[in-house]
Amino acid sequence: MYLLGYEIGSTTIKVALIRSEDNKVIGVGQYPEHDSTILSRHSGWAEQHPESWWQDLCTATRNILSQNQINPRDIGGIGIAYQMHGLVLIDENKKVLRPSIIWSDSRAVTIGKKAFKDLGEKECLENFLNSPGNFTASKLRWVRDNEPDIYDRIDKIMLPGDYIAMKFTGAVQTTISGLSEAILWDFKKKKIAKQVLDYYEISEDLIPEIVPTFAMQGTVTAEAAERSGLVSGIPVTYRAGDQPNNALSLNVLNPGEIAATSAESGVVYGIVDRPKYDVRSRVNPFAHVNYEDNYDRIGVLLCLNGAGTQYGWMKSQIALSGRHYDDMERMASTVPIGSDELCILPFGNGAERMLDEKSINSHIMNLEFSRHSRGHLYRAALEGVAFSFVYGVNLLKELGLEVDVLRVTNDNMFQSEVFSMTIATLLDCHIEVVDTTGAIGAARAAGVANGVYSSLEDALSHVTPSIIHEPRLNQSRCNQAYSLWLSHLDKALFDIPSKANRPEVLRAKNDTLKATIEEKNKELAASAMQLHNKDEFLMEIKSTLKEVGEVASLDDQKKVLQRLITKIESKTDSDKDWESFEDQFNLLHSDFFKKLKSDFPKLSVPEAKLCMLLKMKLSTKEIANQLNLSVRGVETRRYRLRKKLQINKELDLEEFLDRV
Repeated sequence: MYLLGYEIGSTTIKVALIRSEDNKVIGVGQYPEHDSTILSRHSGWAEQHPESWWQDLCTATRNILSQNQINPRDIGGIGIAYQMHGLVLIDENKKVLRPSIIWSDSRAVTIGKKAFKDLGEKECLENFLNSPGNFTASKLRWVRDNEPDIYDRIDKIMLPGDYIAMKFTGAVQTTISGLSEAILWDFKKKKIAKQVLDYYEISEDLIPEIVPTFAMQGTVTAEAAERSGLVSGIPVTYRAGDQPNNALSLNVLNPGEIAATSAESGVVYGIVDRPKYDVRSRVNPFAHVNYEDNYDRIGVLLCLNGAGTQYGWMKSQIALSGRHYDDMERMASTVPIGSDELCILPFGNGAERMLDEKSINSHIMNLEFSRHSRGHLYRAALEGVAFSFVYGVNLLKELGLEVDVLRVTNDNMFQSEVFSMTIATLLDCHIEVVDTTGAIGAARAAGVANGVYSSLEDALSHVTPSIIHEPRLNQSRCNQAYSLWLSHLDKALFDIPSKANRPEVLRAKNDTLKATIEEKNKELAASAMQLHNKDEFLMEIKSTLKEVGEVASLDDQKKVLQRLITKIESKTDSDKDWESFEDQFNLLHSDFFKKLKSDFPKLSVPEAKLCMLLKMKLSTKEIANQLNLSVRGVETRRYRLRKKLQINKELDLEEFLDRV
C-alpha cells in the first residue's frame, strides 16, 4: 500500500509517494515546474485562484502515479499540507466567490491593528496568543467592508488546505490548528474565538465543521477521482498548515525542538508546552499538529516574507540566462564574508510581522560598480536572508527557547552552504539537514489516522539528518557583517533625528504648547460652565411643564407652552452648537472638518457626522446607537458616503478618513 502527501504552496504543488510497508519514499514531484502566478492588483496585495491549485494538484498526481507505475487502487491514504493564513470563500453550491487572499497579502494590516487595540492587547494575547494582525479573520473583515456583495453570498470560509480537502471529498471542514492560524481559536477557553467574530461582526455560521488534524476526514469522490487519476473511496486522513507540517516532517513535536525552512518565505518554528506570546506580536504561536491530544503543544512561528522569494528574484532578474542556483552558490563562495560591505535587506514581499508589521521593502546598500560583481550580489542576498533569520531567532530566545540545533529540510535555501554556515556561526548552533519535504511528512502523517502506523513516532522513525552544518566560519567577520546589516536595518526602520529635534527647538515648542494648554484650559472651563447652564435650563423646562399640568384652561396652556418654545429657541442654536463642536474636534484631529469641507464642499451635516464617528473608530453598532439607526441603515449610509467621497474600491473608508 502507498500513501500520498501534498504540499499546497503559493509557487508550486509538491507531491510525495510513500510505501507504507517500509516507510520508503518512492517518488517526489511538483507541478508546475515554474512558479505559479500571484495576482497583485495593488501594492501589498497577493491573490491566487484556488481552482488553479486543484488543477495543478491533479496534474502532479497523474504524473507521479505514471512515473512510478502505481495502481491508484493501492493508495491507502492522503495527507494535505497547505500555505497558511489564506482565505477561500465559497457559496452554498461550493463555488469559489473570489480569488484567495493568500498569506503574503498585507491589505488587512490596518484592520488587524485596530482590532488589537479595540479588543485589548492583553485580552488578545492571553486568549489568542496573537494580535488579529494581517491574518485570515482580518482579511475576511476586509472583504466584508470592501466587497459587501461577495460577502453576502458567503456560505463558508476556508483555508487553502480545507479547500483542497473539499475538492477531494466534497466535505466542507476545518481544524483547530487551522482556526488558530486564522486567529479564530481561543486557547484559554479552548473553543472558537467568539470575541473576534463578534468584533468583526462575522457570523459563526461561516465557520465549517471542525474535524481532528488526524482523522478520517472523508473519502475521494468519483468526480475528484476522475480529475486526479485516483479512484473513489481513498480516505483523506490528515491536513495541517505548511509550517506545523514542516515541523512534523522533521520530527519536531516536543518542547524545545526547533524546525526551520527558507522556501518562498523563511520560517523558524519552535515547540513549547504552554501558551506563550510576544507582547509585540513579532512572532506568532499557533496550535501544533499534536495540540489536540492534551491542548499543550504550541508552535511559536517566526516568519520572514522575503527569504526565498528574494533569492528567486535574484536568480530570475540578475543571473544570466541558463544559470542555476548551484552556479550562483559557486560564485557566492568566492566572495569574502560580508560581501565587501555590500548589504541587502530582503524585506520586499509585504509587511513583516517581526518588524512590527512594517513594510520597508528591499534595499541594496553600498553597491559600487567598480568593486562588486554578480557573486557579491548573490552572497549579499544569501547573507541578508541569513541575517534576518538570526535577527528573528534572537526574538525567540527572548521567549525562552534555546537554539542549540535547527532541524531543516533539504529542498530550500538551506542547501546553500554559504547560507547555512552563516546562520550556524552567528547562532553558535548546529543545523541538521534532513532528507525530507513537507509533502513527504504529509504522506507519513496520513498513515497515522488510518492505522498504517501505530503512532506519530512510528511514522517518523526514519527521520535522521543527512548533513550537519557546524559553526565553522570566522566568528568575528560574521559578527562585523551582521552589525553592518543591522545598522542599515535600523536606518530603514527609524527616521534619522532631524534639526527639528535639537534641544533649543524642542524648548521653544514646549513653551508654545504650555501657552496653548493654558488657553484651552480656559475654553474647557467655559464649556463646563455652559454645560452647567444647560442643566439649569433643563430644570426650568421641567418646572414650566409642571405648570402646564396645573393650568386648567386650554388657552392658558397654549400660552405657557408658547413661552416655553420661545425660551428654548432663545437658548439653543443647533448650527452654532455644531460649529462649536467642529472647532473642538478640529483641535483634536488636525483640522479634520476644515480639510473635509475644503475637499468635499457638498457634504451634508449628517454625512459629516458619520465621517466624525468613523474617524473616532466607532464600530457599526456604536454608530447605529449614536445616530439612532439600524446596523443596516449605517451600512447603507457608509456605502453612499463612499460613493460621494469617490473612494477607490481597494481603500478602506476608515483608512481614507485617517488621511484627511
